[in-house]
Amino acid sequence: MIPARSRLLHIYDANDNSIISTAFVRRNNPFRSMLDVIHSVPIDGGKLDLRNALDALVSAGHQFGRALFETHGSTGAIYFGGQAITGSDFRGYFADRGYERIFSYLWARIYFNGCNVADAPNGWDFLDGAGSLFLKRGGGTAFAQTGLGRPIIFTGHVHHFGSSTSYSLWAPGGVFAGHDVDGDGNGSCGHA
Repeated sequence: MIPARSRLLHIYDANDNSIISTAFVRRNNPFRSMLDVIHSVPIDGGKLDLRNALDALVSAGHQFGRALFETHGSTGAIYFGGQAITGSDFRGYFADRGYERIFSYLWARIYFNGCNVADAPNGWDFLDGAGSLFLKRGGGTAFAQTGLGRPIIFTGHVHHFGSSTSYSLWAPGGVFAGHDVDGDGNGSCGHA
């Protein structure tokens, strides 16, 4: 399938008031393009609730060209309901459930918006685990920041000061294509 740039899957931790508020602002930002359709999925619990939400997306036949997982993070992990999700979880607990069907479009972009997610020593393992799970069909990029983030109140974005963006690249068919790092440490707002 060709890329679907206008449809964003936004999965966020509904257990944290700061994340709930940035998710609300992101959905209701008057400056975002009216063509940018956001499909929001709040996660109220931990790993099981995220897996159930992903299963529901597969069952309903939803497909997206990009995704934003918005939650807290640490080196090589994101958190939902206080439970860590790592690269090992993507290769085990979440494996073989058809999640690649959610991202069937060519060159999908999946951004994990959490502090330090891509930082060493486990950042690459996390991104590679996510890419191997979600990007098996059309390929694409799983990416995250290496530093701490601060929300920008009026836009819903998070700026990661002193951070670089790490990318795990996948060719169509789920072939690992390598790693890339972008940034000079001045920080950025990641965009799916």
